This record gives sequence, structure tokens and C-alpha cells, in this order.
Amino acid sequence: MPDELPMATPPDQILLTVIYDDGIDERVMEAIAACDVSGWTKVHGVHGLGGKGKKLDTPVWPGVNNVILLALSSEKATEVAEAVRALQGTYRRRPGITLWVQPITVL
Repeated sequence: MPDELPMATPPDQILLTVIYDDGIDERVMEAIAACDVSGWTKVHGVHGLGGKGKKLDTPVWPGVNNVILLALSSEKATEVAEAVRALQGTYRRRPGITLWVQPITVL
């Protein structure tokens, strides 16, 4: 039986997932950068169905989302989430933004 993998997660780390309309990508990235985040992973062109309807990048269901994954402390995740929600509030017609947090273990 193989040895167990070491758990290298710093204390109080969570995964913040930000799912948002591709049309606001530049502003979302600016909001995250303003929070002095040390790293992230982004997935472009994600299809889905949510509060703003389907986004399948087709003539019938135009548009796509992007997803950003950030491993952060709880405090930093709150700061980023508040910045992204504040950005959403600057639009007359609020773009779809979904925020999830979950505990993580980094292997």
C-alpha cells in the first residue's frame, strides 16, 4: 500500500470559484488584481445554464462564461468576493456572477 500523500495546505485555505460572463472579463481581472492576489487559474469559454439563462456560444444561446479558481485565506476570499460583487453592482443590467467557496486540501 503506498504511503499517504503529505497534506501541504496552509491553515485556513479555501477555494473561491468565480463564474462570470466573458464580456466583463477585463473588469473582473482588474478587481481581483486590486486585491493583491498571489495567483489564480482561469478557464475560458465555459458553457452553462444559470440565473441569466443558457450560454452555449451558439446563435440560439449566445455567450460564454469564464471561471477563475483562487486558493485563498478566508479573509482574502471575502475581500475578493466583495470586490467582485461591488463590480457587479456598477452595471445597470447586472451581469451573471456566481461565487462559490469550499474547503480545500492541497496535495
